[in-house]
Amino acid sequence: MRIGAICEWKVNAHYRHLIPLAALRARGHEVVHATEGIDAHDARSRPELLRGCDVILGYRALEELEVKGVRTAIARGAAFVWDTDDDLSALPRESPYYRTHGGRQAQRIFAHTVAIARAAHVVTTSTTALAERYRGEGIERIETIDNHLAGGAASAGRRRHDGITIGWTAGLEHASELPRIPIVDTLRRLLDAHPQLRVTTLGLDLDLPSERYAHHAEVRFDQLQEFAGGWDVGIAPLADIPFNRTRSSVKLKEYASAGTPWLASPIGPYAGLGEAQGGRLVADDGWFDALDDLVRHRFARGRLGRRARAWAKTQTIDAVAGRWEAVLEEAVQRRRAQGR
Repeated sequence: MRIGAICEWKVNAHYRHLIPLAALRARGHEVVHATEGIDAHDARSRPELLRGCDVILGYRALEELEVKGVRTAIARGAAFVWDTDDDLSALPRESPYYRTHGGRQAQRIFAHTVAIARAAHVVTTSTTALAERYRGEGIERIETIDNHLAGGAASAGRRRHDGITIGWTAGLEHASELPRIPIVDTLRRLLDAHPQLRVTTLGLDLDLPSERYAHHAEVRFDQLQEFAGGWDVGIAPLADIPFNRTRSSVKLKEYASAGTPWLASPIGPYAGLGEAQGGRLVADDGWFDALDDLVRHRFARGRLGRRARAWAKTQTIDAVAGRWEAVLEEAVQRRRAQGR
């Protein structure tokens, strides 16, 4: 197949767009990227490149010019698969993006994505909860494919370091967790209780008053595993709000790929995971005890880390590349059945 690719540039485009497309190219398909650039700052789309493609894979809230290019390609015989991985209509008020993407604007954005989904021959999502959200809007053919790591990701190395480090990869939208889960107070107490402890966050600044706290506002996607490889415990607190119920479990897979044991809230994508996947689930009021236990017990961290690595090896794109391929082929067959 000749696959056209066009997307709204977000960091998760790696999991929903770039990594699957690389796997499809490895399977012998031609991939034409109509969205160019290396990040959101310099990304630009050239919808005219979609001409002559057998099928188009689109990601998230495409701009009007991009939608027009997709519709033109469909009219000329191309199939269309549209993918999404967030329910922006449920964006919490604490999110720094709420002023520009929340409230009424969120409803407009969601309506725009529903219109795109209706133009698709098949829709793909990252979670069952998100698929149900679009089924509720009348979208019938939806396939759920969870986020998976790049091939070979589970072989990431670990970095030696002094002491013990707790790490959290937390986009700015995780500000919604802070008023609902006492994670900041928990980390303060742990730093006071354990002189050898350090805390690192990527993205969200917890403003912890300690020289043993490090915050990195911006980290490249290809640096995530390097950071995780220097952490002794990775955390993933999630508040029980609608937006979080449509998230994927990929953060835990990122931690696991570096052999890092994890602690997570039993919400949405994390429910049902546990020690077999290299971690433990923690209630909102149980974070201090759960973290304190792992800080104190090196052998427990080692055991969970080994299980995490073993799980991560089953969670690479190789496990689902065939499903992505089948979805695109199905879309082509559906388009052909419609006739020209």
